[in-house]
Amino acid sequence: MKKSAIGDLFQEWLSKWLESKNIQYHTKLNTQEFPDFLLDKNSNTKGLLEIKTFDGDRSANFDVANFEAYCRSLKNNAYRLDADYLIFSYKLADFKFTIANIWLKKIWEITVPSEQYPVKCQVKQKTIYNIRPISWYSTRGEYKAFSTRKEFVTALYNTLIKYKKTQNDNQDWLKIVEQNYLDYTGERL
Repeated sequence: MKKSAIGDLFQEWLSKWLESKNIQYHTKLNTQEFPDFLLDKNSNTKGLLEIKTFDGDRSANFDVANFEAYCRSLKNNAYRLDADYLIFSYKLADFKFTIANIWLKKIWEITVPSEQYPVKCQVKQKTIYNIRPISWYSTRGEYKAFSTRKEFVTALYNTLIKYKKTQNDNQDWLKIVEQNYLDYTGERL
């Protein structure tokens, strides 16, 4: 079974569970578009819920988001920083499927700096592809998750500036994201 099929199964199950509990939600027309669920029936900018899954016998290894697309989106949609990530670890054994653990986290609570970049990313042949998670549930890691939204956004900015492909076009990225977040929420990062 492909790992993406398990994530799809969780999304389908969660939609049925929400309906059984009479919890209002809606989804985007394009199911590949962020977020997986919108829990505020009157808003496309609040109540954002993204579902992530991983094999509980391994470390968390899902893609948090595509690095460049996520950074681009924050310039106009900084409210995405407040999305919730509902994360399931599961186990497959003896033809049985069980949920091993569940977490509700913010993006900065599941991301981390790395040795190579200020935000841990999947890098192939010197190209950054995806933001990768930390094993936030482990006590053995060398790096700790970001502790605030601002710390995470600053690390994204520093990664944009360090990464040769994005450094020239993003000098003002942090100021733009800070202002956009303030415009949407009335709060500072």
